[in-house]
Amino acid sequence: MEKNKTGKYLKYAIGEIVLVVIGILIALSINNWNENRKDEKRIDAFIQKLKTQTEDNITKVENRIQRFDSNYKTSMRLISIIGNDTTTNIDAKIDSLVGANFSDYHLNLDLNVIIEGRENGDIALLPSDTIRQALYNLSTENAALIERERITNEDLNTLFVPYLNKNFNFRNRTFVKSIGKSNLYKGDNAKILNNQEFENYIISRIEYNHSNLQIYKKMKQDLELMSQLLSSI
Repeated sequence: MEKNKTGKYLKYAIGEIVLVVIGILIALSINNWNENRKDEKRIDAFIQKLKTQTEDNITKVENRIQRFDSNYKTSMRLISIIGNDTTTNIDAKIDSLVGANFSDYHLNLDLNVIIEGRENGDIALLPSDTIRQALYNLSTENAALIERERITNEDLNTLFVPYLNKNFNFRNRTFVKSIGKSNLYKGDNAKILNNQEFENYIISRIEYNHSNLQIYKKMKQDLELMSQLLSSI
């Protein structure tokens, strides 16, 4: 009888253990399912923010490309009249043509979602190695672009603007006419068209503009690729 009781107790104990194990496995499965659902929602929210940011950045780059493409063409027209004394209304023309070379470069892409995703681990949850690599490349490319813009703007502010401060009258330009005509202006802004130093500065601005335009266009392509990759998830 003792043996029979022992056998029953063993079966009962084993049964209890099996039930406990099954309960634990079910609990773990439910917990994993809940965690996976949380991760999926988190990834979906992150991807949506990436999509919005990417589209906004594409618009920003397109606007910059349009603006600096116009500036590039204007600078080319300026080069065509340097050394040419027969151009009519030269002072009126030179004001607008020189003005196009005052643009500084600050694309200022918004990469906050990428930065946050890198810091909080959202990028690691993305289901695509290709997208993760594209995000890394975009950040690296933007850092190189910022440095290029810094060099371009430094050339403008430390070389070209100081030259114009000595050789060009700004007061009569359209955007400052509200403060009145300059009493110092002798109608001779066009004299810089016969100055070799001025021509060299304009050539530098054209080269920087052209180079930066190519970088912006490459950035636009990469952003459009990112948009396609995110849409494919």
